[in-house]
Amino acid sequence: MGKKAFGILTILLILSSFLAACNSTSTPILSSMTPNVAADTPTPLVSQPTEISPEPENIPEEALDIAYQAFLDNMVLPHAISTDALLDRLNAESPPFLLDVRSFSEVVEIGRIDGSVVIPLRDLATEESIGLLPDFDTNIITYCGTGWRCTIAMTMLVALGWHDVQILGGGSLAAWIDAGYPIVMDIPTAEQLNVAQPDPTMQSWINELLPKLPDGFGSVTPDIVMQAMAEIPDLILIDVRSEDDVIENGGIENALHIPLESLIQMKERWPASKEAKILVYSDDGYHSTIAMTILWTYGYVGIASLKGGFNAWVEAGCPVAQINVSD
Repeated sequence: MGKKAFGILTILLILSSFLAACNSTSTPILSSMTPNVAADTPTPLVSQPTEISPEPENIPEEALDIAYQAFLDNMVLPHAISTDALLDRLNAESPPFLLDVRSFSEVVEIGRIDGSVVIPLRDLATEESIGLLPDFDTNIITYCGTGWRCTIAMTMLVALGWHDVQILGGGSLAAWIDAGYPIVMDIPTAEQLNVAQPDPTMQSWINELLPKLPDGFGSVTPDIVMQAMAEIPDLILIDVRSEDDVIENGGIENALHIPLESLIQMKERWPASKEAKILVYSDDGYHSTIAMTILWTYGYVGIASLKGGFNAWVEAGCPVAQINVSD
């Protein structure tokens, strides 16, 4: 691909991040790990790899295979819960561990759900943060501004060893506030529990990975994808929807179909190069964000997820094609 195509897509991705960040005002995210990075200078994703080595030697792939396969085998379970369900759970005799993965500045500005522990996403795998988390069998419910970062957090926590992780779905904190449920305007003092001990190699890898993810956390809009398809001949599109969904509704032209539940089992269909430019999409963006995060943990660096998924693609009037479903 030529320098012109890279340049055009870089500009477009910078612009898209203003729409793609995961918070209630759709503004770019400022991580607590990178206070020197201005919120209006996000890092391009698809057009420019992050600082992650494309072939890091410390990726514990076998452990990732086992953890993610168990997680994907249980995709029928409600990994995303509603605001009403969360309210009921918080009022139960044994409430879940509630994890807010937004930045501290967002918590100060917008507030948080009472009882939550705040660990910004980029800090999630630090030694101090791991000490704040409960044991591996405790139910963790994580939330963020609108649902993007907490989905990444859930997937990372699975890699780190937690077995029962969910997100506040349906819009996450934005939905909670829209429902009229209470928030508190403070930064909590979290208790050091020191009860979970992730595999040191896995923790080290995730801790290396999270701070290097781009500011937009891989979210791109349909117009950006359309431009990328026109300018990047080797762009790889991966559709992680079910076979029935693809057959009934079509997909994006030339997309490779790998259902999310079969993502690990079908690793042989993943791009050979860890630097491949990849766009993953699902029906609404939730499952593709899980897939994107999984691929990140295996060392892929040029990957993004379609914000709003195929539903947003259709609503934007983008072309729909018939694609081959997986064998």
